[in-house]
Amino acid sequence: MNSTTFHLVLEKFKSGLSEKEKRQFATTTLDDVHVAIEKIQRKQQSEKRLRAMSKLELFLEGMKEYEKVVSVFLNTSAILAFVWVASTFHEAFDALLDAYQRIGEHMPLLAQYEDYFRNHPQMTRVLRLMYEDILKFHFKAMKYFQKRMWQQLFQALWKSFDTEFAAILRDLREHMALIESQATVAQFSEILATRTLIELQFDRDRENEVRKRRMVVHQWLAAANCGADQEAYAKVRQEHAGTGKWLLQENRFCSWFDPILCSTHMLWMNGIPGAGKTILTSLVVEEAMKLPDVHVAFFYCRYLDSERNTFLAVARGILSQLLFQDDALLTYIYEKASTSGQVTLSLEATARELLETSLKAFEKLYIVIDGIDECEGDQRQQIVSFFQSICDSLPPADEDSLRCMFVSQDDNIARKQFANISSLKITESHTRKDIVEFVAGRSKAIKQKFDLTTDRQQWVQDQVMKSADEIQCALSINLEDQTVDWERDRLRVDSKDLCGSLVNIHADSTVVIVHHSAKKYLIDKSLVNLGYGEGNLALLCISYLCFEGFDVEDDNRSVPDYIPSGYYGFMDYAYAYWARHLDAFLRGKESKDALNEISEAAEVFIDMYWAQPRTKSVPPKSFLARWEALSSNRNFNKLTIAAHLAQKQLIASTAHSSDLQVLKLHHALNKVREHLELENASANGATKLQAMYGENIFKCPRVNCIRFYGGFASQQERDDHIKKHERSFFCSFPGCAMATLGCSTPRELHKHETEFHKTFDYDDEEAEYPELPSQKVSFDCKECDAKFTRKQNLQIHMRSRHAESGSKPAAHVCSTCSKSFVRKNDLTRHVTTTHDDAKSFVCGGKLGDGSGWGCGRVYNRGDMLKRHWKSTKGKVCIVQKQNEEDADNASLSASLQPSAASTPQP
Repeated sequence: MNSTTFHLVLEKFKSGLSEKEKRQFATTTLDDVHVAIEKIQRKQQSEKRLRAMSKLELFLEGMKEYEKVVSVFLNTSAILAFVWVASTFHEAFDALLDAYQRIGEHMPLLAQYEDYFRNHPQMTRVLRLMYEDILKFHFKAMKYFQKRMWQQLFQALWKSFDTEFAAILRDLREHMALIESQATVAQFSEILATRTLIELQFDRDRENEVRKRRMVVHQWLAAANCGADQEAYAKVRQEHAGTGKWLLQENRFCSWFDPILCSTHMLWMNGIPGAGKTILTSLVVEEAMKLPDVHVAFFYCRYLDSERNTFLAVARGILSQLLFQDDALLTYIYEKASTSGQVTLSLEATARELLETSLKAFEKLYIVIDGIDECEGDQRQQIVSFFQSICDSLPPADEDSLRCMFVSQDDNIARKQFANISSLKITESHTRKDIVEFVAGRSKAIKQKFDLTTDRQQWVQDQVMKSADEIQCALSINLEDQTVDWERDRLRVDSKDLCGSLVNIHADSTVVIVHHSAKKYLIDKSLVNLGYGEGNLALLCISYLCFEGFDVEDDNRSVPDYIPSGYYGFMDYAYAYWARHLDAFLRGKESKDALNEISEAAEVFIDMYWAQPRTKSVPPKSFLARWEALSSNRNFNKLTIAAHLAQKQLIASTAHSSDLQVLKLHHALNKVREHLELENASANGATKLQAMYGENIFKCPRVNCIRFYGGFASQQERDDHIKKHERSFFCSFPGCAMATLGCSTPRELHKHETEFHKTFDYDDEEAEYPELPSQKVSFDCKECDAKFTRKQNLQIHMRSRHAESGSKPAAHVCSTCSKSFVRKNDLTRHVTTTHDDAKSFVCGGKLGDGSGWGCGRVYNRGDMLKRHWKSTKGKVCIVQKQNEEDADNASLSASLQPSAASTPQP
């Protein structure tokens, strides 16, 4: 027999082992296995957990004879040592011992076939296949039971292992059949070909199953796309090569990042808004992924994004990455998803269990979470405390298996949360080199765009480095000359180019501050004066709307002349927000000069647009108080009414009504829009027109609608949209005309669906549905004329009123008047309230000094007197008695003797 084939199988097996495992295998014998079994049995006996170790007998006996046969042909037994050591993995005994028993049952006792192998040397290849199958089993078993957190993963993993184990048993069974039947060479070749086809099909089936499970788990986790976030931030770094490399040389970072020499397992990197924390995070993730034998998971939190600002979102995101790095975790999470009863992972308890097991399952794992401060207070606390607890729970031998890096602003909450871990603060000295390189690159682009001289370029670069907040841009609107020249005065550069990472540009070209904390930072550091900005915008809006181009009442023909210059590009915003900006300005500490300037512009504004309102409108007192600073304005009353109604129209729930229009400004708006639509219809200059006024010229007239600004590409779309405002409740049945026309009220829609589609709304308690006519049922008393609609009421009546004539005798009879009662408490009430010896309950009595208290009213029952004392009048009656009792520190029942007219204690 050629020993080379055995050694090839052996080398393949050894390639998956560590050096320690290779040494252990090389020195393990069958005697070592028996010693290990005895040791296991003694331990189990002491713990009263004995298992059926006899299940190993068939396997060990078969392997013993296998060794003898192979040794004869190969003259070596070292190869078999790699089988014995795997047999000593004794965890999950019930499953593992069953597997060994099944292998033993499929292994022939080879000693009896020694002559057969000697006479048919080509059949010794069967021994090599058996050797390969047995090693394959042990290799897979080892990987399962040596894996971290195998106890938690076992139930799920063993199910998939059992499938692969079945294939090994099938092969062993075929090998045994070949040997027992002493098959020919042709039969053996046929078996080998069949085995190859089966293995290929098995591999395909396994790949399909893994793909299916990944899809199921992916849908169940419903995680944010962390990969897309990383790609986007990495792309920003690529535009400026070398950005952030300083971090890789920082001592504190290296102490955390180095995979071998690590002095801190948790790191908090912090800095002010705009310091480049997120971009640096993407660099850390990228560099960590380059490390050998290191697994990486990361997450970018985002403010007001439910998919990115909660503990559950973070857990989903990290789990979705880890399952792609370990197939065992995929099996484990798939098992949990299948039995959770949750359409998506929605329970924090489940997420915690899954995440803890997953984090502890890796030999070396780096976790990087950016923007912790983007989460709400309770959620950020959950995230931080969870990862800290996981790190703290690791045993000393495994404490280096998990590294965590948190990135956030340096605020009070973060300082408390990360007080006990190492921190790295991003300072100006860290980022200055990156800023210099960025500004140098941008200044070159500006030089080329505006044909600047080299000296001028250097001056621009120096000014930016000195103070970025001094950069200003010219606006198209000139308030002094009351002109608008879009072509000459418009911005020549993109807003993103001007403001960089401080702003984001949405798909509709809306410019927004990148994060709420950036706005707060600018205000808190007095880099931006909010009141000053609001006042400027209010003055801009009001003055702009007073330009002659809006005086359409006098000369309608002038409007088309103004359109090509971009004259009306700011109209929609100014119309909607002039009052809001002015109100915000008045909420702060307004400047006297600014206030006078705005007041003067507002007077002209009201003079130009005021129209007699159809109905009287009075602003709330709080609104008038806030606008008191403008009380000297001669149009103060008109101005406050107009401003209040203008702000009211911005509320989404406000219905569109002509009663809210006290200014003729809406006529100017409508006329300008009509002309814009006509100009857009002509092919001449349409592209330039859309650049100035947007691509969607046809806009909704309701100022509280997003389409007031965004508009539509066609008139038909706009008109259909307006119908939805007027008839905003639509039938959900396909093909129904009311799905297009709509209904004006929910009641109208409900009526339509009930009458035309025969639907019923079981949740609507007020819906009027036809009721079945009630059947009149009467239960009449045979002793009197009483009638009842319920049988039980008749029975109660008979027991209480006609017990003496009924079949059931009365149980309680008054000894004074012989009146009978069904219930004892009825008799007691009768005795205590009717007869002469009954007690009476009086509100009143004598105090210790001989004076009286109470109103003297007499009650038949004590509970009625107590109810009296709880009333407003009764509390006055008893107050003197309560004061005396408090002074004496004794109860009334202990001090008074019983009398004919007894008074219960209050």
